[in-house]
Amino acid sequence: MPNKVALKKTKLAKQNGKCHISGAQLAADVSLIDTHRPIPKRKGGTYTDENTMVTDPVLHMVVHGTLRILTGDMFILKQLVDEREHAIRIHLKLNNQLLAYKRKTDHLSDRTIDFLGTQAIEAKAHSDMVDKKMKSLVKKMAKEDPFIRALLGVRAVGPVTIAYCLVWIDLEKARHASSLWSYAGLHKASHERYEKNVAGGGNKRLRTVLYSMAASQMKLAGPYRVVYDNVKHRLERSEKIVKTRNTQGKSVECA
Repeated sequence: MPNKVALKKTKLAKQNGKCHISGAQLAADVSLIDTHRPIPKRKGGTYTDENTMVTDPVLHMVVHGTLRILTGDMFILKQLVDEREHAIRIHLKLNNQLLAYKRKTDHLSDRTIDFLGTQAIEAKAHSDMVDKKMKSLVKKMAKEDPFIRALLGVRAVGPVTIAYCLVWIDLEKARHASSLWSYAGLHKASHERYEKNVAGGGNKRLRTVLYSMAASQMKLAGPYRVVYDNVKHRLERSEKIVKTRNTQGKSVECA
């Protein structure tokens, strides 16, 4: 497969700097544009000169049906979710760098340690501020939306979890419960989730949020703890043979 950056530059020149979809002028910086394959990956399409076009990133999402246009409070909520994700990533990265120093696997100067420590504190403060705004907005939206009020009424389901679900789940597209499982990547076992050269795997961030929500249900005895216990009890007595991975990461079969 050709180098992606070089391919973008080549296609941008051949398209006279125009978007393949709209014909509008594209940015000269190729990091700001997307590549589009008329023959998609799921049908065997690869990034070749013949099967690659450069496009505006937003219009590219429109073509693939992945753009969800949000307005009003929902737009602000999506903005807060994105800000929270960035703040958390930065905070974790900085803390990991400081931890590596404390473990003596990295060697840093006092100046760098002070810099990382200050940045970690600021990132945590920003994340906490975004959390506060997010919770306030969800509670405000609940006053006008009975669906959100119902979600807030479920034990062990908080405003932050609700915010993530609201901005990432489009119930108009998810016609069945199985559609949601597939979107989150929970429709199959983790060791079967990813296949080489096959697109998929689900929304990792949503899956993380749902996992945290499930853990809270178990710890705080939410209403779905009973569902979990019943299913676990049934599966423990099952003799059905399934595939899983052992501690060495090898695929094995067991009851």
